[in-house]
Amino acid sequence: MALRLGCDLDGVLADMELALIREAERLFGAQVRNERPGPSSLPASMADLVPEELTDNAPLRHELQLNMRQRRKLWQHVRAIDNFWESLDEVEPGVVSRLASLAEDRRWEIVFLTRRPQTSGATAQMQSQRWLEAKGFRLPSVYVVTASRGLIAAALTLDIVIDDTPENCVDVASDSKARTIAVFRMQSPPPVVLQRMGIHLVRSTHECLDLLLDVDASLERQPGAIQRVMRTLGLKQPTT
Repeated sequence: MALRLGCDLDGVLADMELALIREAERLFGAQVRNERPGPSSLPASMADLVPEELTDNAPLRHELQLNMRQRRKLWQHVRAIDNFWESLDEVEPGVVSRLASLAEDRRWEIVFLTRRPQTSGATAQMQSQRWLEAKGFRLPSVYVVTASRGLIAAALTLDIVIDDTPENCVDVASDSKARTIAVFRMQSPPPVVLQRMGIHLVRSTHECLDLLLDVDASLERQPGAIQRVMRTLGLKQPTT
């Protein structure tokens, strides 16, 4: 049985945070970067912080110190950049190429999920597809999310969804049968709700790929035993 995967882009594969920090420094100067960030709760994914949803309590990233006016100006600036989404670096060098190689070898079916706002140039979907191809993933399937990721995972009958935003992970765990892997890069303890809901945490995308290989190998040894494999690896969601 081939795994059907949903994979977030920003924070999992693409480093949008670094790109936004660069643009913020161009607009406001280096003083917007907090060199000694204090403890904070895990911020929402940068991709989800579109201008319409920004509030005074919604941080961009704990390294940035921007007020509401600056945040809106930053996003206005980003929206005006031609093909901004194609300019991003990988969050982990070589990770897209590795994912592509594993998907081809293991026959995984992958849909890339993103909530990127539109910018000047090509659509967010096309920019994302071009970015993935440039990094080594041929013919990527990209879906720009406008609704619940959990409902999307359910509709597409995905087996596993990979994301870096706690809210998205909880959404998938609550509204679908898909198992969820959270890429949690922060040094602080993860939100308790993630572990309570049976969401598996990894520290990097490469670690996530290692886990997927373990899942796939177990499925090969025991065809049709996906529920048992998921439970063994801690990916079984609690019954309600």
